[in-house]
Amino acid sequence: MTNSVFIRRAAAIAALVAFAVLLLCVVKDCTAAFDDPVREWFYSLRRPAITGTAIAVTTLANKYVIIGLCLLLLIIPRTRMTFGIPLSVGALVTMLVNSLVKHLVQRPRPDVMHLVTEHGFSFPSGHSITSMFFYGFAIWLVWRYVNNQTARRVLTILLAIPMLLVGPTRIYLGVHFPTDVLGAWCLGFAAIILFIELVCVYDKKTELKPGGVK
Repeated sequence: MTNSVFIRRAAAIAALVAFAVLLLCVVKDCTAAFDDPVREWFYSLRRPAITGTAIAVTTLANKYVIIGLCLLLLIIPRTRMTFGIPLSVGALVTMLVNSLVKHLVQRPRPDVMHLVTEHGFSFPSGHSITSMFFYGFAIWLVWRYVNNQTARRVLTILLAIPMLLVGPTRIYLGVHFPTDVLGAWCLGFAAIILFIELVCVYDKKTELKPGGVK
């Protein structure tokens, strides 16, 4: 096992342990000391201009946007195998896992004015896990399969915006607790590592070489 593989797997285990701790805290209802001051700070930032931006950013993790991006990557022959299939399968798996955990935990959403309409349970945040996995995994795929250095850097910046900012918008908009977002990020990060491992195994078996997209 190489050092990079060991570090990846150790990071995945750490993320899952962190998620387990957050899950236990949520189940035991002992997150208020952290959640309340953090979300009150976010609510204090509410302004019309910020709200409009937050809604625009949070929409980037809407299931219809993610489905549309997956279909686009699947339709284009050049990106089908390298981007479309791994991102589509991974997004579907993370959504299903998130839905399962939500129904097992059944945490109500924050009792505050919601700036967008949402239904269902709160923990973990579906938008946050989707944005972390989809855009984070896409960044890794870009650096693996895209040759052009400028394109890599530009795509990384563009993909990092929703990966990092969707979670905070969910708190700002009043539809999730901070621990919902942190838990989702932990699961999403662990999912990225899992699918990185799967892609590496697949590439070795099929002799698909990195740097295959110009």
